Amino acid sequence: MRAEILAFGTELLMGETLDTNSAHIAARLPALGIDLHTVTIMGDEMGEMVEMLHRCMERSDLIICTGGLGPTKDDLTREAIAETFGETITFDPDLIAAMEQNFRNRGQDMPETNKKQAGVIPSVTVLANPRGTAPGWWAEKGGKIIIAMPGVPGEMVLMWDQQAAPKLKERAQGTVIMSRTFKTIGLGEAAVGEYVSSLFGRDNPYLGIYARPDGIHLRIIARAADQGEAIALIEPMEAEIREALDFAIWGVDGETPEERVGALLSDRGLTLAAMESCTGGLLASTVTDVPGASGYFKGSLVTYATKVKSIAGVEPALIEEHGVVSAEVAGAMAKAVREALDADVGIGITGVAGPGPQDGIPAGTVYAGVAMDGAVESTVMRFPPDRPLVKRRAVVMALLQVYRMLLERNG
Repeated sequence: MRAEILAFGTELLMGETLDTNSAHIAARLPALGIDLHTVTIMGDEMGEMVEMLHRCMERSDLIICTGGLGPTKDDLTREAIAETFGETITFDPDLIAAMEQNFRNRGQDMPETNKKQAGVIPSVTVLANPRGTAPGWWAEKGGKIIIAMPGVPGEMVLMWDQQAAPKLKERAQGTVIMSRTFKTIGLGEAAVGEYVSSLFGRDNPYLGIYARPDGIHLRIIARAADQGEAIALIEPMEAEIREALDFAIWGVDGETPEERVGALLSDRGLTLAAMESCTGGLLASTVTDVPGASGYFKGSLVTYATKVKSIAGVEPALIEEHGVVSAEVAGAMAKAVREALDADVGIGITGVAGPGPQDGIPAGTVYAGVAMDGAVESTVMRFPPDRPLVKRRAVVMALLQVYRMLLERNG
């Protein structure tokens, strides 16, 4: 099945909103055996929307639309699909009643304009929206499918995962596309590519390389008649990647460092605390994104200024001797916060996020210290001088250092 994604919304073209919906959908189409060929971002202009839908239907079997399902006059996705199919919109009284009840549950009266969202055409099966007021559409005619979902990511993701994707899975046949992603840290894109250079250029399975905030990813994509055959294609390439890069691989597919560390701490009944400088609290935010983090995370001290590190327990003489951005200070930060917050494991992060150097130290230089069981280890990493990237990769580096030390000390 050949597919396209249409992301409707003038705010996307203006750069006011980031199109995360298309990325979410695109990452999940291969497992359904669906080939995605084009992603298009468009404004809310009726004539252009209809023209594009006709063009998509001529060359693709499936068109997935996001956005334009709201109650205002510039929300035109339903109208565009109706015109493309040559059908007339009518209003479903059951949908109106359900929407009114939804508003009553919130202690509100439904505005008259929201009734627009109860519009349907004969070719549509309604996709329920438990998180919002905009139902989705599964429109099917002449062997072509148009799926329309809200632009709000929280609503779209739930509708896709629970309704649209399962319906598409029922239709999947003939070809299965599977992928496996390996996540590395500590090497640049060119270096990772050199380690597995002999694997590039193959058609099936195909190997791609991508720079991400948490490191360099390698993704194997295999096409086959069934899942078993696809796995058989992936496994030999996976073995070669692991042999070449096992020292740098920290995760596979959807794994995150915070989840891996959290699970290990929980299993062993250990607690974690952090003292952060250049990451500005991002480590604490990342760790607490994991449900149940309160069971093992004591907290984080954001000691951005040098003086605050001394107040938090780092010896001023150590800072004076080695510099605030150093392996010694990172280790001292980890030890101090472990003692201050009575945790089993302490993390200290200090570095230069950029964009310019600090005290002669290049931007992108980060030291992470970890203290546990009386031992203190520090690691240095050098990242491209991009501030958000440095902060995110510093968090990944620190968490993976904790993970490695936990495995080494406890088996």
